[in-house]
Amino acid sequence: MSTPTQTQSETRTKPEGKIARVRRLWNDHLPIWFIAPMATVMVLITFFPGAYDLYLSLIKEPTLNVFAADFVGLSNFSTAFSRGGALHSLIITITVVVSALILESVLGFVLAALVAGVGSGRVKSFYRVLFIIPMAVAPVSLATIGRIMLNSEVGIIPYVINSATPFTAPAFLSKMPLLTVILMDTWNWTPFMFIIFYAGLSSVPDTLVEASRVDGAPLWRRYVHVIIPYMKPVVFVATLIRMIDLFRTFGVVYGLTQGGPGTATQLVSINIYEQMFVNNQVTVAAAIAVVYLIMVVALCNIVIAKVGFDGVWD
Repeated sequence: MSTPTQTQSETRTKPEGKIARVRRLWNDHLPIWFIAPMATVMVLITFFPGAYDLYLSLIKEPTLNVFAADFVGLSNFSTAFSRGGALHSLIITITVVVSALILESVLGFVLAALVAGVGSGRVKSFYRVLFIIPMAVAPVSLATIGRIMLNSEVGIIPYVINSATPFTAPAFLSKMPLLTVILMDTWNWTPFMFIIFYAGLSSVPDTLVEASRVDGAPLWRRYVHVIIPYMKPVVFVATLIRMIDLFRTFGVVYGLTQGGPGTATQLVSINIYEQMFVNNQVTVAAAIAVVYLIMVVALCNIVIAKVGFDGVWD
C-alpha cells in the first residue's frame, strides 16, 4: 500500500517524464525539425500550384469544388495543340532559348576575358559598371527603349544604319521580329553571364596560368587547355541558370511585339497569357503550362545528367 508521501512524489515526477520524452523526441529528430518549416513552405509555393494547375488542365470549367468538377481527361491538351498554338509557341521558345543562350554565353565570356586582362584597377571597375547597366533596366522599360530605338522614323539605330552605311535599315519589329527579340534579350542579359564568367576567371589560380605561360603556350591554348577546363563548373551553372530563366521570358518580348506580328514571336509564356486573359480559356492555358513545365524540368534533368560535371552539386 502506497503512502501519501509516495503518491505525491509520483504526481510530481509525471510532468518531468513528459518533458523528457519531448526533449528526447526533439533531440533524436533535430534535422527534421529544422528542415520542416522550409519543406512546408516549398510544398505550399511549389507543389500546391503545380497540383492545382494539373487539376485545372483536366476539367471542363474552373471550379474550386473538386467533387462538382467535370473531368474531361486529356481534352484540354488536345485543344492546346490543335487550336491553341502550343506546338508553334514551343518551337519559337526553343529557338529563342538556344540562340540567346549561345550569344549571351559567348559574348559574356569574351567580355569577361577582355576585362580580366586589363591591368588598371580603375579601368576594370569602369568596365564592370558599364557592362552591368543593361541588366539593371526593368523589362518594360527595356521594351519601351527598344521600340523607340528601332523605330523606322525616329529610331537611332535605323538612322545610324541609313547614314553611316550603304544599306537601308530594315523594319526590325515587322520584318525580322524574332531576330530582334533575340538581340534585345542578348543585350539585356549578357551582363549576367559576364559577371559570373568574370568571377570564374578571377578564381583561376595564377600559378596555373603562369606555368602554362612558362611552357610557351600561346594565349588561345592557355584558355582552351587550362582556363576553360578549370572554369567548367562555373560555365555549367551559369548556362543552366540562364537557360531556365530564358524559358520564363515574357516582359521584354511582350513589350516589344506582344507576340506578333501574327504569332511570329509568340513564346509559350505569351501564349499562356493570351489563352488565360484574352481568350478566357483557363483550362487550355493550364494544359499548356503543364506540358511546358514537364518539358523544362525534363530538359534540365537531361542537361544535368549528361553535361553536368563532377563536384558541381557536392
